[in-house]
Amino acid sequence: MKLKLQFASLLTLGILGGFVFTILLTLAFFFNAISWQILIGLTIFFNFLMWLISPYISDLMYKWFYKMQFYEPEKLMHYPYMKFVKKVCDEHKIKVPKIGIIQDENPTAFTYGSGAFNARIILTEGLFKFLNEDELEAVIAHELGHIINRDFIIMTIATTLLDVLYEVYVICTKTRNQSAAFGKRGEKKGNGQALLYLIGIASYIFYVVGTYIVLYLSRLREYYADEFAAKKTHPDHLSSALIKIAYGIASVPDTQKTAHLLNNTRAQGIFDFKAANEVGLVFLNSKEDKKLMEKALTFDLVNPWAFIFELSSTHPLVGKRIKRLCSMSEKKTFEFDTQHVDKGKIWGHFFTDLAVKYSTTFLFIGYLIGLAFQFITKQNYFLVSSMAFFGLLIVLQYIKVSYMFPSGFKESDVLTLMADPYASPVRGRPVRLNGKAIGRGTAGYIFGEDMIFQDKKGIIYLNYESGIPLFGNLIFAWKKLEALLNKDATASGWFFRGATHHIELNDITIGNQRIKSWVKFWTIFGAAFLTIIIGGVLLFFFLMIKPPFA
Repeated sequence: MKLKLQFASLLTLGILGGFVFTILLTLAFFFNAISWQILIGLTIFFNFLMWLISPYISDLMYKWFYKMQFYEPEKLMHYPYMKFVKKVCDEHKIKVPKIGIIQDENPTAFTYGSGAFNARIILTEGLFKFLNEDELEAVIAHELGHIINRDFIIMTIATTLLDVLYEVYVICTKTRNQSAAFGKRGEKKGNGQALLYLIGIASYIFYVVGTYIVLYLSRLREYYADEFAAKKTHPDHLSSALIKIAYGIASVPDTQKTAHLLNNTRAQGIFDFKAANEVGLVFLNSKEDKKLMEKALTFDLVNPWAFIFELSSTHPLVGKRIKRLCSMSEKKTFEFDTQHVDKGKIWGHFFTDLAVKYSTTFLFIGYLIGLAFQFITKQNYFLVSSMAFFGLLIVLQYIKVSYMFPSGFKESDVLTLMADPYASPVRGRPVRLNGKAIGRGTAGYIFGEDMIFQDKKGIIYLNYESGIPLFGNLIFAWKKLEALLNKDATASGWFFRGATHHIELNDITIGNQRIKSWVKFWTIFGAAFLTIIIGGVLLFFFLMIKPPFA
């Protein structure tokens, strides 16, 4: 029931294999089995080899695990979509890609290959169920855009460069450590080795930053593929296809096979499968009303948290994709009105969220800086500063929990919650919904304690926590949950909007039976436990180790 982003047209097995191979080579270098020249050379060669042969490995995987069948283009020419494929390929003078079909009701499409010369386009049967002919052609055009824009090659080069940066970091830091072990001979080279170490640290920083740059590049390739599809078909066709694909993924019951398929094609799919549930629920809850859809997707366009979520995503946010597609169309399917949104209010909430979420982190950094200052100046304030730190930590933990779970539950409905552009992943909105629990959070999973709740305006996920960790959840899911389904109920809890919409449940009342959820309690318990551990470490450090400046 999930379908999220990842690299548009990235080689799933190639990338995973490249990461594993890089680690193995790095270990070999650490144990002096190979030189740094061989380390970098083998990394580049392996990535090139995987780029070249990974399509054939992927073919075997999809055939074995998902019963994927390839069809020769000639045998599919009586289908309109295949005539469209041939037309586009002839226009761009590339070989018609092999077409594979997977018998799965989840609507998704993906492409892989080394280039246009051996590309494949894979379609699931769900696409034919949920999309009309125009929308299907738009989806296929998006996949053709990846092939024609050479995204396979671009993304492989980008990931190879990341691998090399990481290995430069390993080489420089290891060489420095080895030299330090040579005593005086190493000391003569002290300045040079220090510089080498700094280069290694810089390479690691570039590697971390480069990871986000590659993710940005991936999102950019998705935009290019969308633009290609818009030019070859019509922007509105891909917009409606994206919405329907999300709805299809959210509405088709999960099976183990389906979950594996969506995860394994996450790198190449047209849609970020973890976002699919959210967009699918928006589509379902809005009853296909475009105005309501626009309100619900406005969060992607105006809320700073949406930008934060997108940083680690390989696909652009759906609201942004649809808005960009609409900008290419004279008659827009959706018209997003963001003028009514109070930008000052949104940014004020965002910075408050940040301050609360990371308050204990900032406090800890300040405490460490204070300890460093005491050590340098040989001051004796360890006990006083530690007591102040511990006291402030208790206060901040209390403020954080109170901020996350405010009091005062108010009547609301699912669609109002989803259309709120000011919603937060940090501060919950206390709400009360009237409706019924209609199913488990994960369909068919008898040990899943979470629920899907439906009111008159839509459906949403409820996160339940038992008072007894783990075993209490299992017992509730196995013995009690089924008896609660499809009965009139009132659910109270805190609405959070992050990567997913959901409610952290406080309680659910069915008839005269009130079932308590201990989400807030366990959050308080976790904060208190962490605080006690930190206090214990500080006390042990002071009494047993006695810091030199204390």
